[in-house]
Amino acid sequence: MPKSNTDIQAKGIASVVADASLEVPLHQRPFEWKANDEVQEMLEDVGSAFGRNREDYFLGSLVVVGATGGERAKVLDGQQRLAVVSLLLASIADEFEKRGEAKRAQAIRNRYLVTFDIVENAERPQLKLNQADDAYFRSILEAEANQPGSGAPESHHRLWEARQLVAEWLEHRLEKAEKPSDLLADFTRYLDDSAYVIYFVVPDDANAFLIFETMNDRGLDLSIADLLKNYLLGRAGEDLTTVLSHWTTALGSLSAYGGEYLFTVFLRHFWSSKYGLVREKELYRSIRTRVVTAANALDFADELARNSYYYAAILSPEHEFWSEASVKAREDVRTLSLLGLEQYRPLLLSAIAHLPIEELERLLPALISWNVRLLIVGGLGGGVIENFYCTLAQKIRNGELKSVKEVAMEAKSVVPNDATFRGEFANARVSKAVLARYYLRTLELVASGTTQFEKIPSPDPNELTLEHVLPERPAANVWTQLSDDERKAYTKRLGNLILLTQKMNSKLRSSSFDVKREIYAKSELTLTRQAADYSQWGTQAINGRQQYLAELAVKAWRLDM
Repeated sequence: MPKSNTDIQAKGIASVVADASLEVPLHQRPFEWKANDEVQEMLEDVGSAFGRNREDYFLGSLVVVGATGGERAKVLDGQQRLAVVSLLLASIADEFEKRGEAKRAQAIRNRYLVTFDIVENAERPQLKLNQADDAYFRSILEAEANQPGSGAPESHHRLWEARQLVAEWLEHRLEKAEKPSDLLADFTRYLDDSAYVIYFVVPDDANAFLIFETMNDRGLDLSIADLLKNYLLGRAGEDLTTVLSHWTTALGSLSAYGGEYLFTVFLRHFWSSKYGLVREKELYRSIRTRVVTAANALDFADELARNSYYYAAILSPEHEFWSEASVKAREDVRTLSLLGLEQYRPLLLSAIAHLPIEELERLLPALISWNVRLLIVGGLGGGVIENFYCTLAQKIRNGELKSVKEVAMEAKSVVPNDATFRGEFANARVSKAVLARYYLRTLELVASGTTQFEKIPSPDPNELTLEHVLPERPAANVWTQLSDDERKAYTKRLGNLILLTQKMNSKLRSSSFDVKREIYAKSELTLTRQAADYSQWGTQAINGRQQYLAELAVKAWRLDM
C-alpha cells in the first residue's frame, strides 16, 4: 500500500496543471494519443458530462513525484491527458481572444499555461513534455507552430493534429451557444473543479512503484511495459542513461511489428525462456524478485536489447539476422508465422541466441513439424506444450542442450507420434483457409516427389485458391446424394479440399462433380488431378482421399530430423 507520506487527492485536472509545475521525465514516452481516437474520445466524454448539468466526470489517476529543491514535479503517469487538457485550455484562451476578451484570454494563459519567473526573468511553462516534444508543444500552445514536415517525429504530427481537433471541437460547441463567452468561462471552471482525477503525489520513485503496482492489481490501465520501465529506471542509479538506452533499443527493435501488446508478449517469452513458463499476470512480480540492484537492472536491460533483436527475427523472414541463412530457412520462418502459434517462440528465441545458424536451419523445420502435429491432434491447450517449449528454452540457455538432435530427442516425449498424428489427420477438419492451403501445398510436394523448394505451388490466394469439391453452398438440385448433416460434417474435411488456380476455380463455383472432375484432370498439381480419378464424390471418396493424405502427412511433417 502507499506510504503515509504520499498525498492523495481528488482534484480537477485543470487545477493540477495550474497548481504545480510539472515535467515529463526524459525516459517517458513521447506524446502518442491519436487525434481521431483517444483525443476525440476524451473530448466527447468530458463534453457530454459538462452538457449533462455539469455533472462530475472522472478522468482516472495521475501519479507524480513531488518537487524537491526547486525542481519540477515529475509526471510518471498521466502525461497524455495533461497534454490534451493543456491544448484545450490554450484553445479556450484563443476563443476569448477572438471575441475581444484579451484579459480573460491572458488570465487563462497565466493560470494554466505559463507563469513568469521573476528570478529567471522568463516565462516558465506549467507543463513540460519530454525533451523530444517540449519545444514543439510550447509553440503549439502559443499557436506559433507550423505543421510539422515529413521528417519530423511522429509525436509532433500527433500534437499538431490534436491541436487542430481540439480547436475545431471547441468551435463547433460554441456555434450552438447563445453566450459563447459565458460557456467558455463555465467550461474552464468545470475543468478546474469537476473533471477530476485521483492525484497521487509521492516523495520518490520507490513510492511511485507501490502506487503503480496497487493500481495494476486493481485492474487499472497500466501496461506491464510501463510498470517494468519505471521499476528498472528506479533501480538503475548512475546507470539510468544506459538502462534507458537499452530499453529504447528494445522498443525500437519491435516497433515495426506491433505496439505495447507485442512488447509485453516479448517480455513474457524472453523471461520464460530463462526461468520457465510465466503467465502475463505474474510477469512483473517475477521480474521484480530477480532484478533488485542497479547491476541487475543494467544486465537485464542489456539482455532485453539483444533479445529483442532476436525476437524481431522470429517475426520476420526479411529480418537482417537471416541474411546469411538459406532461402529455405527464411521460408520456414514465414511458415511458422503462418501457423499462427506463439508457444514455440521462447524455444526459438533461446536457440537464436545460443546456437549456430546451421543448427537453426535444422530446428526451424522441426518446429514446423511439431506445431503442425500439435495443431492437428489438438495438444496446445492447458499450457502443457508452452511449458514444455519453455523448459527446452531454459536448457538451451543453460547449455544442457547444444544441438537440434538433443532437442528433438526430448521433444518426442510430448509431440504426437506417427500413429497418433496419422489417425487424427485422417479425420481433420480445417476451418482456416490459410492453414488448409499450407497443408495441401506441403502435401503436394510429397505427392509429386518434388525435392526442389521453388517447385512448391504459390501460396498467393490470388494465384492458387482453395476449392471445396463438395461445395459449401451447393446449387439447387445438385449434390442431392448427400444429406444436410453429411454436407456440414464433410465440407471442411481436408479430403474434400483441393488447390486450383484462380482461373480454373472461377469456372466451377457449385457445379456437379462430373463438371468439376473434367477441370481437375487438367491441373498441373498431382493431388488435384488425383481427385478426378474418383467416379463419384461422397463420404466414401472423402474418407479414402483423406486416409491417403494422412500417409503423406507423416512424411511431410516428420519426427526424425
